[in-house]
Amino acid sequence: MTKRSYTSRTNQQSGSAGLPTQEFDLDDITWVCESNVSVLDLSEYARLAQQGVTAESSEGAAILADVFSGLLGSNYQRFRLHCRKNGTEPGVLVEILRDLISDAAQRPTQRPSDSFDGPPPGEATSKVVSLSRGVVSVQPLSPAPTAGKPQPQEEKPRMVSYG
Repeated sequence: MTKRSYTSRTNQQSGSAGLPTQEFDLDDITWVCESNVSVLDLSEYARLAQQGVTAESSEGAAILADVFSGLLGSNYQRFRLHCRKNGTEPGVLVEILRDLISDAAQRPTQRPSDSFDGPPPGEATSKVVSLSRGVVSVQPLSPAPTAGKPQPQEEKPRMVSYG
């Protein structure tokens, strides 16, 4: 069996893979996330949601605490105290998390491709296969017909039928 080796970060610049910092307001205080939503946190959150776990249960409260702790980093303790002091309901925390996840999902996760959106630059060609002569050739495509100008008629090859 082959042993495979991986590194945790493919983008060595930061843990957020170049994504903009996420932030949200709660009770007129702006909270800045030190990292973006973790795929592992998302998968755990989704697994618990599919099992019907609610934010009010111990498992639901634990995953919310884990996710917000990971997102807010050194600001988490202050956030937790703010939520306790202001009686922030679990549903509000779920809504914040859902919006952060939605925002993260709409951002590109990779640098856009350097390739062109249209056909490759240069002369367009077509591959012509002649079965009767056993020849394959590459020829430039004729320019697209322009409106109002009659195009010269080319001699069409005869069709061969075997039946």
